[in-house]
Amino acid sequence: MTTSLARASGGTPWPSAQTYRTALALTLALASLYFSKLALPAALLVFLSWLAAPLEPPRVKQRHRWALAVAAAATFVSVPLFLVREAVPGLVQGGTGAASQRAVSRLREFLFAEDAARRSASYDPDGDGVGSALLLSELTGQVGVRHGARLVPPLLERYPAVESVHGGHGLEIGGFWFMICVPAAGGGMTSDTNARLDDEAAERRFVAYAWPSGRAPGLERAYFIDEHERILSAASDAELRFGAEHPPACDDALADATRDDWRPWRGKKPRASLPGDATLAKH
Repeated sequence: MTTSLARASGGTPWPSAQTYRTALALTLALASLYFSKLALPAALLVFLSWLAAPLEPPRVKQRHRWALAVAAAATFVSVPLFLVREAVPGLVQGGTGAASQRAVSRLREFLFAEDAARRSASYDPDGDGVGSALLLSELTGQVGVRHGARLVPPLLERYPAVESVHGGHGLEIGGFWFMICVPAAGGGMTSDTNARLDDEAAERRFVAYAWPSGRAPGLERAYFIDEHERILSAASDAELRFGAEHPPACDDALADATRDDWRPWRGKKPRASLPGDATLAKH
């Protein structure tokens, strides 16, 4: 018995459903050699077509087998090409995106903690009701605020200890180093817990950085945030924004020599105002 149907007006048979399926499998397999994203559907269709043995005369069945053999050979080439061109880069890109998101999320935690310190006037030496920005070790409660009392509870909890990095202090977590810089007495900014700070300027200013602590997929870029939630990203390498020995300078994203390295992260727009603006307007 054959699956082919006869024309109503004559005796010439229509091509069977299996013939159409075989032709589609062969066409898709050959196309996948150029359009690698078609490789997996083509391979699946070839496999299913091979399993669905047609109820055809031996000569027709043999033609199907030859066509499917050619299609299988094509997918044998196109599937590895798909893995190289699409799947592996997609996995790497996914890892890069995940690492980027984790680093930026951590920087936003710092922003929220600094906002809380400003709103609650955790450290307010001039008594205007607006707190100054704090360093990482002060926010985590590792040391007292400006060498005084510790925050209880700390604004950042369950963080690792702050350590020395070249030129300042930071902490390492999740494949990145992090640091917060606040205005220093005499100008500039610092992450050094032993430096003298400009508490008045710190009411309106801080920056924070994340940069890779090692080499792995997704750890090729550094990230920046400021008090207005302006988020930027820049490339890092073995000698630049990498590890404890090569942290970004506090003005890395701001100085004329290096600010062009930094680009907005995912088009994020900064906020226009800061917590405590209304309080300052009353003074």
